[in-house]
Amino acid sequence: MASRADIGVFGSGAWGTALAITWARAGANVALWGNFPDEMAQMAATRRHLRLKDVVFPEGLRTSDDPTEALAAPLWISAMPTQVTPEAWRGLRPRAPKAPESLIHVSKGILQSTHQTLSQALTGVLDVPVGALSGPTFADEVSRGVPSAIVLALPAAYSDAQAQALQAQLASEKLRIYLSRDVIGTELCGALKNVLAIAAGLVDGLGLGYNARAALITRGLAEMARLVEALGGQPATVMGLAGMGDLLLTATGPQSRNRTFGELVGKGNSVEAARDALGGQVVEGMFTTEAALALAKTHGLDLPIATEVQRLLNGESPQDAVRRLMTRSLKSE
Repeated sequence: MASRADIGVFGSGAWGTALAITWARAGANVALWGNFPDEMAQMAATRRHLRLKDVVFPEGLRTSDDPTEALAAPLWISAMPTQVTPEAWRGLRPRAPKAPESLIHVSKGILQSTHQTLSQALTGVLDVPVGALSGPTFADEVSRGVPSAIVLALPAAYSDAQAQALQAQLASEKLRIYLSRDVIGTELCGALKNVLAIAAGLVDGLGLGYNARAALITRGLAEMARLVEALGGQPATVMGLAGMGDLLLTATGPQSRNRTFGELVGKGNSVEAARDALGGQVVEGMFTTEAALALAKTHGLDLPIATEVQRLLNGESPQDAVRRLMTRSLKSE
């Protein structure tokens, strides 16, 4: 009989699977649950993920469309698409024998329905303190063991000793983990960088050059900082791996779905055509933009880049978006 799982990963997309592979490769027993029986059966048979084809699952990783084993693990990792995560947990939680010792989510975004981050929403659904794991990481590189660094943000409900133990449990030789206590800041950085990556892709798609992209990323970082600090996050988070690090990767990396989506629209594709070209992958920045602007409005903040991304999603001209950004009233940095 297989040993009890040390870690239950909920969500069999590329990112959840890449993390499950990493922890299993480091010696943990990992149960990976996904909600699509055919997909999970294929993964169990081939010991591979369709979007991580070059990587064979380590022996310690078990996959199933039955959540029983994952729910029995003391550590739960939530890796489902942001917008469906609270509802998914409402269905999963009653099936668990007991609450986990720790729950960490690895999804990026803000809920459209409530404008909450996932730690805020899941704390209410699951009645356990929720942390976040976020940073500049592409799933395929993590799955292949390319050296990567990421932030583990934990709330005050975790003692320093508990936080350090969890940090040690999730770190490996190829995945370096930095500890933070700024959960809200870490989550907002991870959400906003997807919106800004769409804008960076737009700049690339329009062929505006490296100067414009550098300016866009830098001013985007200022927008990120305004929202993070208004909601109680820390400036240091914005300038660290969860903020600047993740933004640089997502706004410049060719593997970024959000950047690629923006580039396709900048090249003249409709929003629908750009989404279709990505093969059904979730472009989280599309969902986050409206929620981020709603939060900004509540706090009296101006997010000009996010505003233009929203107009772009509503079908307005990419050229007009850039013109409006470049002709805004002049100001000090």
